[in-house]
Formats: sequence, C-alpha cells, structure tokens
Amino acid sequence: HPDDLPNLQCSWESLTRPKEKKTKNGKSRKKSPQNKVNEVEDYYFETKSKITDVSPSRFQGMPSIMGDFRRASRAAGPVRRLAGMPSESLIAKAFCGIESGEIPSLEDLILPLTSAPSGSILGLPSALISHIVQSSIDRNSEMQQQSLSDYEDHAMQHLEDFVTKYAALADRSLADVSQNDSSKLSVNLALGVLSPRQIYHCVKSHQSKMEKTENQKGDINNYIRDCSWLISHMEMRDYFLFDSFRNGPKSYHTKPHKPKHLDVRPEEWLPFPQGLDAFNRWASGQTNLPLVDAGINELISTGYTSNRVRQNMASVLSKDLKLDWRLGAEWFQFCLSDHCVAANYGNWAYFSGVGGDPKNRHFRTISQAWRYDSEGKFVRKWNKKFDSLKLKDDYRHHSERYEVALRPWDFYDDWGTPIVDPMTQLTWQDKERFTQFGMISL
Repeated sequence: HPDDLPNLQCSWESLTRPKEKKTKNGKSRKKSPQNKVNEVEDYYFETKSKITDVSPSRFQGMPSIMGDFRRASRAAGPVRRLAGMPSESLIAKAFCGIESGEIPSLEDLILPLTSAPSGSILGLPSALISHIVQSSIDRNSEMQQQSLSDYEDHAMQHLEDFVTKYAALADRSLADVSQNDSSKLSVNLALGVLSPRQIYHCVKSHQSKMEKTENQKGDINNYIRDCSWLISHMEMRDYFLFDSFRNGPKSYHTKPHKPKHLDVRPEEWLPFPQGLDAFNRWASGQTNLPLVDAGINELISTGYTSNRVRQNMASVLSKDLKLDWRLGAEWFQFCLSDHCVAANYGNWAYFSGVGGDPKNRHFRTISQAWRYDSEGKFVRKWNKKFDSLKLKDDYRHHSERYEVALRPWDFYDDWGTPIVDPMTQLTWQDKERFTQFGMISL
C-alpha cells in the first residue's frame, strides 16, 4: 500500500541499504538497525491516517532501480492483511429514475477510429485492425457464457489450483507457456478481479501448510523458494505502478527517466514516416523472424503471449529497427487482453533502454528461440508458413530437424528475407558455432 512506503529520499535509501549511511564527506558508515526501525515506525504512524497520496511528488525519493525498490518495500513493513467483504450498505444501489442507456459494443467503440479520414490506427492496414477486433469479439463471446457473479470465484479457484499444483514446477522462461508454465493471472489483475494482496496471501498460506505437513526439510525449502516467484512478480508489478505515479505524464515521453548509469539509449529514434513500413511488418507478423512473427500472431489471435516472447518483440522493434518504443507499447495496448498501463509502458521503457535502469538488453531472437523453443513447437504453432511452404529439394531430409525452425529462409524458397540481418540475432557463441559447423542446433 502506498501509505506503507517511505516519503523521503533518505528513508528510501536507508531501507535500500540499511547497513550504510552517508557522512558529510560522502563516505559510507554503518547505520544502527534500531535507527532504521524507528525511522520506519515514525513514518508509518505519521502518515497512516492521511488520505492516500499518489501524486508524482509523493514518490520523488523512490529508487529508480527495480532491485533497490524491492528491497526497500520489503523492509518498509509487512504486506497488509486482506480486507473483509464490504457491508451491503456500502455497495452502490441501482440508480432510480436515471436512464443508463446501452453499453457500447467493441465495434461501436472502434468505428470512430476506423472511419476517420486516415482510415487507420497507427498507420496499419484496416484488415489487420478488423481481424484483431473480430478475434476479441470471439473471445468475449466465449467468456460471456460464464456468469459474471461467478467470475471472481473462478479466478480464486484458478489461483489456488496454480499455486498448489503448478507454481513450483512452472518453467516460465519458455516461449510457449500454455502447459501451466505461466500463472495466467494477468487478465484478472488488470481487470481488478484479483488483487496482488490476494495472490501474496494465497502463496504464503500454501507455503505455511506445506511447512507443517512435510518432513523432508531440504525438499520443502526448495519447494517454498520455487513458489515465491509469484510474490516477486507482484513486487515488480508494484514497481511499475509506483514508478508510473512518480513519472506522471513523463511515462509517455521518449525518455521517461533520467539515466541512473551510463546512458546507452539511442540518440534519436527513426521518424515514424521513415519507419512506417518496418513497423507495419513488425506489427502484422511479417518480419520473417520466426519467434517474433509467432509472438505477434499469438498476440493478435489470443490477446496474450508469454513474457519471454514479449521481450524479444520489444528488442527487435527498439534495438534492431530503431523505432520509437512507444509504437510497440501502443500496439500492445490495443492487442493485449491483460493490458495494464503501468506494467505495459514500464516494461517497454525498461527493455528498450529508457527505463530507470537502462541496461543494454538486446535479445538475439534466433538464439533465444533455440534456448526457449528448442524443438520449434511454438514457432510452428503460430506461424502457418511452415505448413504452407515446401522445403527446397536439397533440404528435404532436414524436414524434422530443429534447424528449419531457427532459420527457415535457408530451407524454403518463398520464406522471405528477414527484416534484419539474421546474424545479428545470434549470440557470439551461436554465431561461432554456426560459422564452424553450419548449424545452430548442435
């Protein structure tokens, strides 16, 4: 909760690195743990009765680096208990005598955009926009078969099932996380059906039960640690939310943050008219890079794709095509069923090198595909060209080899040239192996 976090920069710093305190000459010295506790308690009792302030000035002292924020927020105090159900007297009643009118459909909301003089959204073909809208309508039709009154109960049951059965074994780094390798809680979080606090307490409750029932201490400690990643993800989500409060409108600037370290950000993004063709190919899944195109196709069809794939898509757009990262963020905002403004724009800035911790996160998508989709199942599932094109005669014996899914332009006549040089999408080690042996998948 915002009221449980520090208000002053010195308080943030003391919680981020509790054993250090700056002296007048700038050197560090040890700080008494008791002073830290008193500082936190004084702040808590001073602010807990105030109206919650989420204005930009409230978070000016907040660390810009995610790891520092997470350490400080953990030290600031425990996560609050879940609140009880509100009494019926607090629940809004139906408005009497007021005509509510009809809730507009998705088609109604999109019509003013598609019927504008430009006839387009973000300069993209109207057929693509229509396809995305229809995919969303089809998904919503399936969801409407479920009673809204049961939706929260269904979401809670899904949370408990995932925590108790799958969380500890989930390999969330994969490109394809359809086999319970992702919690798929993002839609419920974005819509407010579940709160991060519910997820936190569900994980903690399950860990507590496991500690009481298991006798093999080593195994249970590993299990509990492996479940804790869900809590870590809630902390990351908190970081982006509070960071968006701190930045305010600057969250949508090309460079929302003043760089904490060496500024590795591009001096200038390509002007949109100059990059329109590249953006069109990226947003419609026509880069001819298998992992990127598969991710776009999954996103367009389902409103979702895994975090691993999202990172690769962001890297190609901002690092390889040199396009303004906000184009990608806006496209995700249009397509994602789990869209959260702070998480989406925050992650895009973070992985494009303009976030609070601007490291050079350049993903090599072919190498990433080999590591996180080594059998090519994900790229084949979401890229129909693998089914419609014929292999070159010289390579028919390679039809079952993983290599085809990594560099299909070498095996299919009509695949098309990748939007960037494929060699730039290999790590140094994979590039050396390919140069020496002519293969990546060894």
